[in-house]
Amino acid sequence: MGGPTSELVGRSRETGRLDGVLTGDLRALVVEGDAGVGKTALLDDFGRRVQAAGWSVARYQCVEAERDFPYATLDQILRPLADCVDALADHQRRAVDIVLGRTVGEAPAVMALGTAVLGLLVRASDDCPRAVIVDDAHWMDSASGQVLMFVARRLGGAPVCVLLGVRAGEPTDLEVAGIEHLDLRPLDPASAAELLDTRHPGLSAEVRAEALRWAVGNPLALTELPASLAARSPTASRSELPLPRRLEQVYAQRLDRLPEDERFALLLLALDGVIDADGAHGLPHPLPAAEAAGLVDRRRPGSRASFRHPLVLSAVVGSARPEQARAAHLKLAEVRAGDPLRRAHHLAGATDVPDETIAHEVQLGAEHAIHRGGAAVAMQLLVRAAALSERADRRERRLADAAFVATHAGLLDEAAALVGRLDRLHGDLVAPSTLLTDGTLQLYRHGAVGPTHRAVLDMVRRRGHDLDDETLRRLVALLLPLCMYSADPDLWERTEPMIDEYADRLTPVTLLVRDVGGDLLRHAAGARDRVAEAFTWSGSTTFDVTLLALCAYFVDSLGEHRPLVDRMVEREAEAGSLTDVMTLLHLILLDETVRGRWDDAAKTVARGLELSARLGNEMFSYLYRAFYARVLAQRGDVTGARELGLAVDLWARPRGLGVLVQHVEVAALAGSLAVGAYDTAWTHALGLISPGSFRPYAHESFRCVLDVVEAGMASGHVDEARRHAEAAVAQHVSAVSPRMDMLCTAALAITDATAEAGRLFEVATGHPAAPVFPFDHARISLAYGRWLRRRRDLAGARIALKRAVDLFEDLGSPPWTERASHELSLAGAAGADLTRLTAQELRIAELAASGLTNRQIGAQLYLSPRTVATHLYRTFPKLGVTSRAALRDALAGGQSGEMSTYVSR
Repeated sequence: MGGPTSELVGRSRETGRLDGVLTGDLRALVVEGDAGVGKTALLDDFGRRVQAAGWSVARYQCVEAERDFPYATLDQILRPLADCVDALADHQRRAVDIVLGRTVGEAPAVMALGTAVLGLLVRASDDCPRAVIVDDAHWMDSASGQVLMFVARRLGGAPVCVLLGVRAGEPTDLEVAGIEHLDLRPLDPASAAELLDTRHPGLSAEVRAEALRWAVGNPLALTELPASLAARSPTASRSELPLPRRLEQVYAQRLDRLPEDERFALLLLALDGVIDADGAHGLPHPLPAAEAAGLVDRRRPGSRASFRHPLVLSAVVGSARPEQARAAHLKLAEVRAGDPLRRAHHLAGATDVPDETIAHEVQLGAEHAIHRGGAAVAMQLLVRAAALSERADRRERRLADAAFVATHAGLLDEAAALVGRLDRLHGDLVAPSTLLTDGTLQLYRHGAVGPTHRAVLDMVRRRGHDLDDETLRRLVALLLPLCMYSADPDLWERTEPMIDEYADRLTPVTLLVRDVGGDLLRHAAGARDRVAEAFTWSGSTTFDVTLLALCAYFVDSLGEHRPLVDRMVEREAEAGSLTDVMTLLHLILLDETVRGRWDDAAKTVARGLELSARLGNEMFSYLYRAFYARVLAQRGDVTGARELGLAVDLWARPRGLGVLVQHVEVAALAGSLAVGAYDTAWTHALGLISPGSFRPYAHESFRCVLDVVEAGMASGHVDEARRHAEAAVAQHVSAVSPRMDMLCTAALAITDATAEAGRLFEVATGHPAAPVFPFDHARISLAYGRWLRRRRDLAGARIALKRAVDLFEDLGSPPWTERASHELSLAGAAGADLTRLTAQELRIAELAASGLTNRQIGAQLYLSPRTVATHLYRTFPKLGVTSRAALRDALAGGQSGEMSTYVSR
């Protein structure tokens, strides 16, 4: 390696693996093993050797006390790189500044922050390669872990490496899938004996044998147990204890012999990693007794002390008396005065009696955590703030806030437990805060729309004027999705007057959702502009962004706001507002469906279903299935769409979840159109609309206007289809969005029996929305091409139909591609390029066009029927046909000198 060789005993295979860093074969590695097996020693040895080889080494130690603090580890990594931050792009610089606390703002998205960190590390490696070593990474906070894994997977050829030490079997939020692993095993017997003899020469044979027996190849045990065994300590040989627990007790015995001030300093170090080399903050610094006892190390003179092993940390915390722990937390709260989240954490542990001042500060820390994507941490802090509250009303409010955060974080079991606590405060489920959480749980877990709506609406009607504004807003915010999920005009008509009554106490976002998510056709004029403006409002919470994304989908503008939505999903995906993440994934799935990004939609639905199952949110899992059924249907997988739809319908219909039933009906309509089952398609259309009218509060009744009109025309219900197309214009469906304007124009064109249809088709196919919605564009082009062909404008028909074929092929919809290809063959486009055929393919095509079977063709050409079928399978796409019947016209169109030249070859 151009530097010193390894000093480790029995680790030649492992050190050889790490040598791949210098050869460029290795850029990221996770070293995993049991406690004491030597992960830290291996990483230290690696750092020493690469540093001798000219690398810059940055080493970081995660501590358990910091795992709930977003970006705690990343903060350590970024601070030495602060001088390079100004060279970043503006959005990346802002992301880094937020993490470093130099700017206040919402926590950045993983991609933006990860790209910035990667850029900083690469820039820092301009002078020399850089190694980032993070030990005890299983304790890394989830926000830092996401970013560091993003970086580790993208190092490529950069002169940067990332090595992580992880304890096997330790619960962690770190997602290391896709990163190379090195499983560190105990030493073999010979190496174990060599290490023991090196560290403890002169042991008696009895103690040596006992140490080897109890250590079972664990290097830490081989180092630490012999002294205790020689002293006949009963702890060292307690066979009923697992080895890590035994070692922890060995350390605890050493702690008992330390001076009180050093034990307190070690407790500060254990609880927050705080102990400064320069004695700042008045914290004790010299630890001579602890160093002499082998409990702490200093990697260089004057540096911050660190525990020799995480088991020492466990021993320090486990042996501290309650009053000592509270005093340490109080001291740490002073040290962390500039960090609201850490200060709140320590204040929460600094007392066990109610204290309103502390409760208030803990609550502020919870609010800070929410803004940094730490909803789960915020819930815990709010529960603690409630316990510290001196007044019953404040205790109830903080518990209610904790329950509200828990439901949005997807922590439904925790929310249910909080409902029980709120229930005990009041004796029943009549308190607004209790009803709010319980109603949300009933909706998410069981899809209980009707009963929950009645209870919440009754609460607002009876007590609305007595409720504080925040509770009122939360109750109304629950009523709105209940109405939307039901798609029931009766629920909406009972809810809207109540919203009007309290409009001056509700947020602008709530009122926008009422208009756009409710009877949109009544509020369509200007709705799209209102949504766009709302995205510019400052101070929007994660919940607000979710509601705005919902509105954006309804007016077909979600794609314009996807960068923000995607950032929000990535930011909240680990410990943030997971309920909002699941809702945003629903909307992303719907957006990907209408925009023709069906492969992405498959990935989104898989992610959403996994998350819903993990969090026990039954209703959301059925929403994913209902929405994805349309993707399958449009691709022609009618069986798959039907199976999904049946499962959703059986669950949703009895519960009154009308929006799910609508989407199932829409998927069935789309699938029937895809396979040409037009009578069936019309039956499904009638399940969504009455010809010539649109159901209020049911968005799918007008969003599927083109499907309904096409089903009506193809099944012989021409008058009803025409009436429906005209109704779309009369009821201003086109005002909803440019996409709906395009679809309404196409619906009129399809139903128009005059030459005016041509102009309408031109407008629809040339509409600015067409490129954004390729499936709609392809269907309209197919209808236009068919109309042109029947008008004998074959040249124009071929242009429109070729566009349809290409779009359907790109989308991956075989039945629609086949239909468009057939229309294209009828328009005479296939004979345009026979030079694409080989001589054999051309001969087989001619024989097939003459009416011969594959067996008969094979007999003439001395080929097997299977080979003939293979040639035809390749020939049909080249000619733009899908059947033998179309071969004759295709070949006839190619009878020219060009073909003769080709054949003569």
